[in-house]
Amino acid sequence: MGSRYAVYMGMDAIRKYPELVSEVCEVLKRMHEEAVNEDNTERAWSIAKAMANLGCQ
Repeated sequence: MGSRYAVYMGMDAIRKYPELVSEVCEVLKRMHEEAVNEDNTERAWSIAKAMANLGCQ
């Protein structure tokens, strides 16, 4: 059985590693799409804000 872990990192720590930024952006894009599909506007806005802060395209 696989284990699941949650890792919390600040934006500054993520920005130090470009490859990590691109991975986080991909995850955020999927999360944003999911939130929009669920009509969860507040969550979608929060995710969009995080994407903008990281400079996701």
